[in-house]
Amino acid sequence: ADAETQCGPLIRTEEVDRVERWVDEAIAAGGTLVCGGSRLSDTLFSPTVIVDPPESAKVSQEEIFGPVICVYGYDDIDLAIEQANALPYAFQAAVFTDRLSIANHSIGSLAGSAVMVNDHTAFRVDWMPFAGLRRSGLGVGGIAYTMADMSFEKMAVWNWPEGGFRSDR
Repeated sequence: ADAETQCGPLIRTEEVDRVERWVDEAIAAGGTLVCGGSRLSDTLFSPTVIVDPPESAKVSQEEIFGPVICVYGYDDIDLAIEQANALPYAFQAAVFTDRLSIANHSIGSLAGSAVMVNDHTAFRVDWMPFAGLRRSGLGVGGIAYTMADMSFEKMAVWNWPEGGFRSDR
């Protein structure tokens, strides 16, 4: 609730330990740390940007679920999309461009369930579906979708007796 908050805590200390290990591994393997990269407390890890970590690094292959983003440079958009789609995860993707053709090509080609153009993947409004594909999850979230998943329809079949029903009053 504090307006000054820039980054919230991870769920457990062990998760901060894991994020720290993955970031350290990526940097040791050749990724360039632009900012962050350190533990702030038992449950906080600083927002972190890593440029061009190796494809084999966990931060490049797994969902980190921490305040870490990896930035990869490409000269060929199709190679970038190929690398993104090679992962067993497909949740959301973001592409930053000033060219409509690249935006449309990315939307049509990326395997994510949502593609944000010129915005980050944390963008969210209550009415939008929130779906994980492949190993990113099962089903669709979001308020309306969750309500539908938690509800069920019931059918009633009436065989009306001759003369009708009696009143219970």
